[in-house]
Parts: sequence; C-alpha cells; structure tokens
Amino acid sequence: MIIPFEGKEAQLDETVFIDPSARLIGDVVLGPGVSIWPFALLRADSDRIVVGETSALLDRVLVEAPKGHPVVIERNVLISHGAILHGCVIREGALIGIGAIVLDGAEVGPGAIVGSGSLVPPGTSIPGDSLVLGMPARVVRTLNESERKRSKEQRLEVYEKSRTYLKMFGRPQGRNRDDDVL
Repeated sequence: MIIPFEGKEAQLDETVFIDPSARLIGDVVLGPGVSIWPFALLRADSDRIVVGETSALLDRVLVEAPKGHPVVIERNVLISHGAILHGCVIREGALIGIGAIVLDGAEVGPGAIVGSGSLVPPGTSIPGDSLVLGMPARVVRTLNESERKRSKEQRLEVYEKSRTYLKMFGRPQGRNRDDDVL
C-alpha cells in the first residue's frame, strides 16, 4: 500500500483513511482527514504530491507528479472516480468530475467544478467558482448557489463515510507527517 522510493516516503496524518487496495509511492504528504479510496494510485517518485485537509481521492484516481511539476491538492477537494491529475494544482473546494484529466502546470481555481470526462490542457488556469466542460475544457459559466451547495454536500458525505471506513480498517502504517517539516 505505502511504498518508499529512493529514500522518499509517504507522510501521513493520523486521521487519514487509505483503502488497502490503494498505492502511495514516494514523496506523498496527506493532511488531516484525507481519504484515499479503492485502487487509487499516487505516484510521487519524481516530485512531491501534497493532499490537504479532508480532501478525497475516489476509486481509481491516478495522481502523478513528474519532475518539476509537484501536485498540490488543497483542502476540501473532491477528486471523482477515475480522474487523472498530472503535475497540476487543485485549489480549495474544487471538484474534479468522473474521468476528468488535469495536466501539467494547469491550475483549477477554488470551488471550481471540472465536469466528468473533461480535459484541462497543460498550463490552463481555471477561474474559481466556474463550471468547465469539454475536451479541451472551457469555462461554461459561473456556478450558482445550488451547485456550490451540492458540491459541499458531496464532499461532506464522502468525508463522513471515510470516518466509518477508517474505523473498519484502522490507520495505515507510514511515517507520521509531523516527523518532517512540510
């Protein structure tokens, strides 16, 4: 589940949930309340992956940090099933839809939603609180209050479910994230 790579090892807060089928390789840092769901893969053998407080990476998510492109996922982010994040930044409260792809140097703004199956090209900057769709992803409009509320509810629902799974599976083994300065 947690695989050190060339002296780089995952740093985990005590409150993370990691499904036993998930894999963390190398320099991965998981903050408080983070959840990593079945068959997710976080590969940080070239650069660092940092996942902020209460963010969730759902089933079959792939996150890779290529050399020179660390991945930063801020707090309260939901990465949906089968999404791919490659060398990008996802800001607080964003939601990445099922099967969406976000590539090197791209940044998804706070509270934005990247729709299912969308492709965010390298170097793209997505404004906060926007809905983006398509291949390549384009801003469709600003989110309405109902969409913001639903996104928040989804994140909370996943967080609460992760606490149940944490009780079932217990804390994964790995270095405590307080062992090093982030």
